[in-house]
Amino acid sequence: MKQSRKVLEALLVIGLILIIPLFFALKTKANTPAVSNIPNTTVPVIPTAANAPEEGNALQPKQPPACTFPLAQITATESTPEQYTFSEPQVVLTAPEGNIYNIAEWLPDNQQVLMTEDLRNVDVGNDKSIQQSINLYNPETGEIKVIAFRDLTYEPPSWLSDLNAVVYPAITYTSIDRKNGTSKFTRQVWLSYGNPDTAQILVDNLPQLLFAVKPGGSEMLYLSDNKISKVDKSLKKLTSSLFDPAQWDYGKGRRDKNPVSYNMAWQPGTSLVFLYSVAGGTANGGYTFILDTNTGQICELDMGGWAGRARWSSDGHYLAIDRSTVYIGFTNSTDLVILDTITGNLHTAGIVSKEVEGKHYVSDFTWAPDNRHLLVLEDVPSTYDPYRIETIHHELYLVDFMSDQSLQLFPEYKSFAANSDALWNNFAWSPNGSKLLIRCSANWVDRICFIAVQRTVQ
Repeated sequence: MKQSRKVLEALLVIGLILIIPLFFALKTKANTPAVSNIPNTTVPVIPTAANAPEEGNALQPKQPPACTFPLAQITATESTPEQYTFSEPQVVLTAPEGNIYNIAEWLPDNQQVLMTEDLRNVDVGNDKSIQQSINLYNPETGEIKVIAFRDLTYEPPSWLSDLNAVVYPAITYTSIDRKNGTSKFTRQVWLSYGNPDTAQILVDNLPQLLFAVKPGGSEMLYLSDNKISKVDKSLKKLTSSLFDPAQWDYGKGRRDKNPVSYNMAWQPGTSLVFLYSVAGGTANGGYTFILDTNTGQICELDMGGWAGRARWSSDGHYLAIDRSTVYIGFTNSTDLVILDTITGNLHTAGIVSKEVEGKHYVSDFTWAPDNRHLLVLEDVPSTYDPYRIETIHHELYLVDFMSDQSLQLFPEYKSFAANSDALWNNFAWSPNGSKLLIRCSANWVDRICFIAVQRTVQ
């Protein structure tokens, strides 16, 4: 009898041991609010205390969830197709020998263009970087006003209309040892109201130049200490949200060991940015993410490849990228793909003839005012020989991606040129749609051409 009683007591203790944790587990689950689908936004995925790494253990990178559509609340009416008539390109600006022009953007006044000039013909000494001036240029008067200087940096400046100022990322070198090929530098963000001597630092010691200005200039953001920090147009710091690029670097095994570096394109009228990168080393793929800068939530876009450039339509409805899908040696053909951010549908624009399909590159593109047409600069093979030495030339097309029609502009003109850096524009269309600037270098001399545009509603 006593033995039976001991058995029952032992069973009771074991039962209590099993039931008590179950009770607390159920209670915890009952007190945890359910995660529901958030309409018109990306799927929320934010690290919590429950999945944070223990001390001494690194967080394992993971793949973000797929994006849902529509991506954001935007007002996007059906575009009205327009017809465009272009004047012959006219050279309006020729760089001094060795210098290079880079086009950033038209100002809202439709008169001036924000540009930079790489001052390669200036002797800066062995311990100095090549200098770059930031300028305002008026194509009609020819006036150039230098508003800032910086060490050579490949990220473009941005114009802040409300402040009548330029904001620009900068890599500032503190020392350069050309003999040993070493240097020390700091990443910064600067602001200039037009006088280079009074430019001021906004941010210093950034881990990378992940910096962007919201279309319209109402907000800026930068990445520092695994946080997205936002600043409004009055330079007042807004709230920050967590973002650790290493957390989402799930494909690091397919590239070299360097940390992934992103480019960024901000969707007009929203808090969303398109983050895109090309994996280094093997160039075997990259990332295409959408990040909510207000919350730090992130999701992944499947665009059938990775992006070299990205441009939003002015109404925020469409995202266009030049897409890479195949990499063989040094031959990487790209096409133009447009994402409808409301439906999630992808459009592949047919541009060049069938004879050069798979051999051409999309060098650059920009949206027309009707958010239906795109101006596209293509690298097309010119000659080919048995030694696999191939030359290319640049062709300019006006593409209607909705009807899959393209028209080559100025087929006899052979001086269009392309800056291969994904952050720079090879051409810029004025806000009112009446003017175009385009790089048109010839004989190794950098030049800028002007094209007048007439618009009529179809």
